Amino acid sequence: MMRTIEINGKSAKVMGILQPNGTQGMEAVVNTPFHVLLENKLAVPTAIHWHGLHPPNNEDGVPGVTQPVLRPDASVLYNFPLVPSGTHWMHSHQGLQEAHLLAAPLIVHEPADRNADEQQVIILLGDFSFTPPREIFAELRSRGKNASPGDAKSAASAPSSSKMSMDKPDANDVNYDAYLANDRTLNDPDVVRVEKSGRVRLRILNGSSGTNYFVDLGSLAGELIATDGMPVEPIRASRFPLAIAQRIDVRVQLPPGGGAFPILALREYAPEQTGIILASAGAPVQRLPVKASSPAGLLNLDQEARMVAVNPLAPKPIDQTFVLRLQGNMQKYVWMINDIAFDVADPGSEKAPVRIKTGQRIALKFVNETPMSHPMHLHGHAFQVIDINGKTLKGALRDTVLVPGMSVVTVAFDANNPGLWYVHCHVLWHLVAGMATMVEYQA
Repeated sequence: MMRTIEINGKSAKVMGILQPNGTQGMEAVVNTPFHVLLENKLAVPTAIHWHGLHPPNNEDGVPGVTQPVLRPDASVLYNFPLVPSGTHWMHSHQGLQEAHLLAAPLIVHEPADRNADEQQVIILLGDFSFTPPREIFAELRSRGKNASPGDAKSAASAPSSSKMSMDKPDANDVNYDAYLANDRTLNDPDVVRVEKSGRVRLRILNGSSGTNYFVDLGSLAGELIATDGMPVEPIRASRFPLAIAQRIDVRVQLPPGGGAFPILALREYAPEQTGIILASAGAPVQRLPVKASSPAGLLNLDQEARMVAVNPLAPKPIDQTFVLRLQGNMQKYVWMINDIAFDVADPGSEKAPVRIKTGQRIALKFVNETPMSHPMHLHGHAFQVIDINGKTLKGALRDTVLVPGMSVVTVAFDANNPGLWYVHCHVLWHLVAGMATMVEYQA
């Protein structure tokens, strides 16, 4: 449905996924039925993907691949077991609707969560521009790498050749008007009341269309306990990378004296920041700037390389390895996998280069030939990170992995959910410009 939020003192009409009582998104318990009637109250067709869940293929919400679009005033009933548990989200997979904020949290609890002695705080990060998404994409296509840095619509900045410069990193194709945490900027942040000495589980989701973040806890230290909803051996830190479409669960212990504690999201390679404030009763809350004094750096895989899955894949040889080369032409603004720009408008016409069989252990080797990072997402499955730049790992289980510029990341998964599944870059602009392919189960 359409809704109105206030951004930088201006009203903005955006899309949303709401329950009848106005709740944004939903929470449920693992292994219970996902019995959901999705009603389209928009004036345009839509399709919703249950990001992080493992539904039957025909309920995955990808128009032209797994389901038809949902027309205005139409509805569709979903009914499948809720797995896996964890911090997930739901978002549109139709056109550029993600940039209209058509996304919401989808939290699947373990039964024990309800009895945990901790407060849950959900933070959905996003980005927003008053410029219509179609105009943003047209600008990227028409101007390519000739766009001026700081342009309100496009921040693509590199040489104007047909090939990207490979001697320096790149980030942030689009400069947005606002960077959001729970639909709000730091000009009017979400202030969440917490108890002195309380324990808080932060469930942080990056629902942006084009922005990676660093999550910064400021004076607090936290334990990273899950990535993309799946448990990892705890990592203690005060800053955590969070690429587009990824989720992290971070547990923090608040001090006995209470106070106000900003939980910030720092835009990658830029000074902009957003976030929420945890505040105990009576604690003064100071206004924070929407820009930091200096830009954040680039996300890397240092922390990824330290992660260890609590419930890793069972030991088993790899049956097939598929190399997926991530490529781009910034002058034309075309993004490709293995020299093919996927036609998002007509996905049924595309061939699936990753053909697998039920029961196999599959490896996907993402070889990034561009200087930009790509958060790569596989639908319908969880995979384990097993290699970063030639170093073998027993890494995290997740569904979205960041592949930084000029790097190689290999993941493995079990072919246990038959169908035709999307694998794609979760930068919205890269997806609609072609960086996608499909995994197809063979009989």
